[in-house]
Amino acid sequence: MYSESELIRRIRERFGTIRAGIGIGDDAAVVDLPPGFSTVLCSDLLAEGTHFRRTTHPAPAVAYKAIAVNVSDVGAMGAIPTHFLMSLTVGPDTAPDWIDGFLDGVAQACAAFDVELVGGDSASSDRIFVDIAMIGRVEQGAAVRRNGARIGDAIYVTGALGGSGLGLSLLESGLGPGTAHDAIRRHLYPEPRQRVGRKLAGAATAMIDLSDGLSTDLSRILSESGVSARIEADRIPRFEGATLDQALHSGEDYELLITAGTLDPECDGVPITAIGEIVDGPPGRILMTEGGIEQVLEPRGWEHFG
Repeated sequence: MYSESELIRRIRERFGTIRAGIGIGDDAAVVDLPPGFSTVLCSDLLAEGTHFRRTTHPAPAVAYKAIAVNVSDVGAMGAIPTHFLMSLTVGPDTAPDWIDGFLDGVAQACAAFDVELVGGDSASSDRIFVDIAMIGRVEQGAAVRRNGARIGDAIYVTGALGGSGLGLSLLESGLGPGTAHDAIRRHLYPEPRQRVGRKLAGAATAMIDLSDGLSTDLSRILSESGVSARIEADRIPRFEGATLDQALHSGEDYELLITAGTLDPECDGVPITAIGEIVDGPPGRILMTEGGIEQVLEPRGWEHFG
């Protein structure tokens, strides 16, 4: 295990220089913001044993995913992710190879999403925790929120759903993380749709990233907007091999759920599928038609304290 000073030195050597402002090395980072923009801030925590296991989730994937999920949140606001802070706790049994692999994943994510590490913290713990605080920017007054869905809007999703849930089930069944399966890669290395969110910001009335499952995240938009929804099961695009239950509830797909008028069927090379519409009714209620039968769809996605 590296000492704290050695860990910080290794991080600073790899990520100490940023394009605009002051990065790692002082008591705080300084990031320049262009005129006319607002700051967008979010954070997500990954906890060993809850979000990942060392036996099934390689160190580079843990780092990559921790950053990707925050990029996804910023993108769901129609904003541009730019910088992040990273806090990491590790135990004395954490091998230097794990740390080095983790930093490789950080570098991979920085390159993939064009974001920069500007600071953070480290501490000792009996479990690994990774906390990322992402910083982004959006034109003043232009952020897309969850509360703008209107009766008559169509409901869209990007990509295909259920892939991450399928990948997790394959890992839990005993397949190794190095197995050449698209769903396993989808779970370990998610593909946030921040560029799509940015491009559709002017057309979307509401938007959210699908982190906790379609049923749960759609109900959040509906509750915030004071409306109901009607969706059709056979229109929900599924990842190859995924079940309808995984597509509805498994979460961690990091696709976008968008309410809007008419959208093109593709944006930035990503398919966009209409799965239903916003209707009048009790806030948060989802009506789903499956096999000609319409019934209320209960949110059964991820809930930490459920």
